[in-house]
Amino acid sequence: MLNSKTLHEVLFYSLTHFSDNPFMAFVGDKPITFAQFGTEVKKLQEKLINCGVTYQDKVAILGENSPSWAIAYFAIVDMGAIAVPLLADFTKDEARTCINHSDAKLLFVSKRMEEKIDKDNYEHIQTIISLDTFSEISSSPIKENEKGNYTIPKPEDLASIIYTSGTTGFSKGVMLTHQNLTAQLVQIHNIWNITEKDVYLSVLPLSHTFENSLGLLTATMKGATIFYHNKLPVSKTFMESVAIVRPTTILAVPLLMEKAYKNVIKPKLENSFIKRILLTSPLFKRIMYRIAAKKLYASFGGRLTFFGIGGAKLDGETELFLRLGKHFPYAIGYGLTETAPLIIGANPHQVSWQTTGFPIKDVQLKIVDVNPQTGEGELLVKAPNVMKGYYKNPELTKEVFTEDGWFKTGDLVCEKKGRYEIKGRKKNVILGSSGENIYPEEIEMVLNQHNLVLESVVIERNGKLVAMVQFNPEELQNRMAHIKENTAQAYENIKTELLKAVNIKLNKFSKLSLIVEYSKEFEKTATLKIKRYMYK
Repeated sequence: MLNSKTLHEVLFYSLTHFSDNPFMAFVGDKPITFAQFGTEVKKLQEKLINCGVTYQDKVAILGENSPSWAIAYFAIVDMGAIAVPLLADFTKDEARTCINHSDAKLLFVSKRMEEKIDKDNYEHIQTIISLDTFSEISSSPIKENEKGNYTIPKPEDLASIIYTSGTTGFSKGVMLTHQNLTAQLVQIHNIWNITEKDVYLSVLPLSHTFENSLGLLTATMKGATIFYHNKLPVSKTFMESVAIVRPTTILAVPLLMEKAYKNVIKPKLENSFIKRILLTSPLFKRIMYRIAAKKLYASFGGRLTFFGIGGAKLDGETELFLRLGKHFPYAIGYGLTETAPLIIGANPHQVSWQTTGFPIKDVQLKIVDVNPQTGEGELLVKAPNVMKGYYKNPELTKEVFTEDGWFKTGDLVCEKKGRYEIKGRKKNVILGSSGENIYPEEIEMVLNQHNLVLESVVIERNGKLVAMVQFNPEELQNRMAHIKENTAQAYENIKTELLKAVNIKLNKFSKLSLIVEYSKEFEKTATLKIKRYMYK
């Protein structure tokens, strides 16, 4: 199993050793077994062959998480073709651009995503297949001599081209080989021992490497069971699924836990004068946090062993609650789509506040261009899970690799006793008036801890730091409720109060000059990171 070099070998092992194990289903449904999954994969491969799909052809998948998504993915990669997962939040134009750029000749699309089909403007698509039923939506006639074939893939073959929405506004096709992905499975095994008794609740998009590699592929490798949350919006229905599944394993982005802490846990901890006084005592704070964390653990079904957080940095106050609370088994990792994705990680027994853990197996890291005063520099990596490059973009590929083969992550980090703390994206750093590095992500973390703030983006404007803030409407309404006259002035006073409260917690060169209300929700990527390029 751990000697597998291709996803074909991973699937073959799993179908052989876990054939009767329950494998996957929507929440509330009975899971199909591994054997049934394998049968569906084979049936779909026959259809792909009849549609002309052959070795290293690209096949796009546009749809929300489902067992059918996983069947389509494995049908593609197991026969030597290349999966092109598309983010469900892509617009019609973005999806078309990625489909054409990838040279995909066949497209799977779910019913929910059919409005994003633009078949008159596809350059290479010959067949469109329903992701829900695997029936053909449209197709071009295929001659007998144009039929495809089944080819067992080699480790160096491409398994997937992943287009990230990212935060730059420019989608890049990340080329991941079978060896990249199987190496990642070995690396994850060395962090946390997944077993066939584990039960996953999947909420993040399968089209992103975080859920794909650490969720779908690890569960496949170890014979575990996956339940797909198929209700929208996730934030409002998530706990309903948790109650039904009682998972052992969940992968999540920081925003999910931050909202739970800020909107549910923190208000209960502070809902009386006596509790607020007790929280000023380190001893009572620890006791209260542990009681609350124990209740949180119980609300997740009482058998959670791994709550993996990745995609962005976790808010410090939220993590302090989890850390002091003890009962909630969280772990934080760091990686990129280009590294399939994990390169630094920890299990729940290894976590340390505001760090992402240690380099995982076979990963070499180094920090370059180090600031001698802060110890911060750009993180470079060499590892078997680092991508082959960007599809049809040799110039950009060359740009992100050093001459001796190190991949430039673009993230600024510092290292302390073997652990790594992520400071922020190199391209996001704002240069202060005296040459200081200012990390907008850290200022936003302080802002977002305030009860008045839902989310924020810090930008530089005319040499000043400005925060665009989406206010918490309930908190704002509570504060404005008793104002009878001059509400405009009262509103300005509230913003001034927020500015002072935040600046007290910031160093002198990170202090904000202005707070501006942003009335809508910020546009986000698949991993719920704000698309910064839209707000500069």
